Amino acid sequence: MMKTTAKAMVLPAASNTAYRPVALVQERLARSRLLMELEKRHRAVLDAVTQVLAPGAALAQSPIRDAQVQRDAESAVLDPALAWFQLSLERQPMAWWGIDRCSLDQLASSYYGGSSPSLVTPLRAPSQSELRLIKRLMIGALDSLRAEGLELDPNQLELEPIGHDQPVPAPLSWQFDWQREEPLPPMRWLLSDAALARLTIAPSRPEVAKDLSAQLKRKLHQLPLRLSLDLARQSLPAMAIDSLQPGEILPVNLLHRTPVSVGGRPIFHASVHTQQGQLVAKLTQELHQHEDS
Repeated sequence: MMKTTAKAMVLPAASNTAYRPVALVQERLARSRLLMELEKRHRAVLDAVTQVLAPGAALAQSPIRDAQVQRDAESAVLDPALAWFQLSLERQPMAWWGIDRCSLDQLASSYYGGSSPSLVTPLRAPSQSELRLIKRLMIGALDSLRAEGLELDPNQLELEPIGHDQPVPAPLSWQFDWQREEPLPPMRWLLSDAALARLTIAPSRPEVAKDLSAQLKRKLHQLPLRLSLDLARQSLPAMAIDSLQPGEILPVNLLHRTPVSVGGRPIFHASVHTQQGQLVAKLTQELHQHEDS
């Protein structure tokens, strides 16, 4: 006798029924472990956001006081008091960021220059400076979730303002509380399932060439080194050196054996000659062989 453990039904293609793919027990455990690890990165996320906001915080802008992380069961409702932005990779939503327009206007003005002293909500679309700041915040926060970083190319990430009518499927979210006394709503950062899936991908490592040793040896042999020759030396008393002036002529005594050095270390003795109108040095003795003998 077979026991029925599950039932299935066919849904019409035209129906707008929300559904989620079936997750195996191992997948559920892996997801739970991932969420726990991301919650432990609480301090790293806070530091990353604070670092991005540092230029604005230096100009009378209050920094972030604290950050709280929470799990959302199915979807997260977007706060209508915040302006929301969606970061997408290949048209797939990765994260959402919410911030009140007053704080965004002041932070962008302080970050990229300008002044906005009053806490007044600007009645305009977000500027390019504000969009750049939000993108820096989101990329910095995403990179802080893994020690190796996510290797995200900013040029492939698309940022766009969105409305707050519909909830978004964000299983994990952060709330950043302001330090200042003004009753402004906190910032929000929501992560999508696509971002969580990307965090589970092992970071790519460059492949080591099989002939790496030969390549390195060839490169080292082609490495340019500076060769220096000491042609002459002259000893002068300290009083004479102190009284030297431009234009004076000093006597020069050529060395009988000219030291040839590489990187400041003498390796040869040489004698100086003229050959076809050029001054040349003939290597006469290797210092290491002389020392060994």
